[in-house]
Amino acid sequence: MKRLACASLFAAMLATRTASALPACTVPAQFKVQLEHPSGAAIYAELGAYYADHGQYPCASTALQKALAIEPDSARFNSLLGLSLYLGGNARQAVAPLQRALQLDPSLADARTTLAAALDRTGDRAGAEEQWRLVLGTQRSNAAALEGLSHDLLDDRNYTAVISLLASAPSYVQLPDPLAIDLSAAYSKVGLLQDATTLLQTRLEAAPSSLPVAEALSGVLILQSRFQDATAVLAPLTKQNPSDLHLQVLYLQTLVLAHNPAAESVAQQLSASHPHQAEVLYFHGLLREQQGDDPGAKEYFERAIRENPNDADSHYRLGVVLAALNESAAAKQQIERAIALGIHLPEVHMTLAKILRATGDAAGAQQQLALYQQQLQAQEARAQAAAKAQQGDQAEAAGNFALATQNYSDALALDPQEAVLAYKLAMALDKTGNRAGERAALEKAIADDPHMAVAQNQLGYLDSIAGNADAAIEHFQLALKDDPASVKTWLNLAAALCLESKWMEARDALRHVEQLDNENSAAAALLQRINEVTGQR
Repeated sequence: MKRLACASLFAAMLATRTASALPACTVPAQFKVQLEHPSGAAIYAELGAYYADHGQYPCASTALQKALAIEPDSARFNSLLGLSLYLGGNARQAVAPLQRALQLDPSLADARTTLAAALDRTGDRAGAEEQWRLVLGTQRSNAAALEGLSHDLLDDRNYTAVISLLASAPSYVQLPDPLAIDLSAAYSKVGLLQDATTLLQTRLEAAPSSLPVAEALSGVLILQSRFQDATAVLAPLTKQNPSDLHLQVLYLQTLVLAHNPAAESVAQQLSASHPHQAEVLYFHGLLREQQGDDPGAKEYFERAIRENPNDADSHYRLGVVLAALNESAAAKQQIERAIALGIHLPEVHMTLAKILRATGDAAGAQQQLALYQQQLQAQEARAQAAAKAQQGDQAEAAGNFALATQNYSDALALDPQEAVLAYKLAMALDKTGNRAGERAALEKAIADDPHMAVAQNQLGYLDSIAGNADAAIEHFQLALKDDPASVKTWLNLAAALCLESKWMEARDALRHVEQLDNENSAAAALLQRINEVTGQR
């Protein structure tokens, strides 16, 4: 059975391996004699593992299906079949055997991880998220589950959930680079740019040659208009990786934005070696525009658009230079195309307002000017809110919860739709004992982000201590819909159910705790108390 034991190793391979040169489904000599008179399912499972080890996943699936025909209730064989189907590119077909494996043995972590990946591949993000969370319930530091769940939450634009997931991970300071980058992206999306910067700077100091971290850090610095700092981050790496086009283009971007004289030579080199690369053409056009060469800029932007017709930035910059060249009708067309493609920066609306005014459309110009002022105010408010939130974090870390409360309150007033700020305010108010204020902040957080499980759980806790068990149960159940692997919430739900003498439901909640954390002493103590009250053992 050594071959079958080895098959478990490929459970970690959630990427297709290169197939060997063996002819399709050729039975190896060492299996031929046993297959003439098979004594059971094991030989087919071993053959399936052999094929899988050689990257022949369709052959592995066929062999494992024969094993299951003999032992249909084998959790392991179902799991291996699901994995071979997934690795063979048949994610949709892999779901059923993986689900069957977990019905037979819910402890199969490899099967659950593969099921989550298969559900992601088929587009069922909600199902995948549930499976990732269940994996994390028993393996809190499982890197594949953390990465899979964080990617799904980012795709859902549930940035506060990403922060809750990764910033509280036990291995926070040792997060793999992809997870650190996911966390920094979530910080950036909610306006916590300094948190993103600090995280990535710390990672880059520990691993100065990490290209993904350096590129992510440069992006965060660019968002803060710290172009010289972004250039300094990338400069040494561009020398070490001269053939990395993505890195070289990113470096050109920082040079152009920083108005660095070195931008000219880098732009010339990249334009010569990659004359049809849209980003190179765009940044070369931006450089020409900076130099006052509007006709030259126009040519480069037009070339960039030919290579990538859906790039909003190229359309916008072309509109700007066309306006400078007094080609107002064409400029208006390009700016409107940029807006249609999704660019909504304040300066875009200001530019369009000027063009419309020049063409005699006063009403249209006024409308664009109003949009400009609205977006500019919102942009400035978000920046000020991020600064206030940073001050609140520092005050909370120092134990000054009154000051933290004030800082978070100020931040929320500036950026009232940001759920993470409302939640931070609630937690600071909790430390000061202001239950009414805490409840109001939590309710606001949930109104802005209905999927914020931690806020729902905290509301349930407030209802519990206030003696409102029904409301507490409702909040805990809502929290578990979005975070079904939260031991804390399952335990809180069990306690609330006990307050209502709903012993059967309480035991069911505790069974979930046991599945997620079978050494949880609080759950054991609560179960013992339930048994004492109900006279059961």
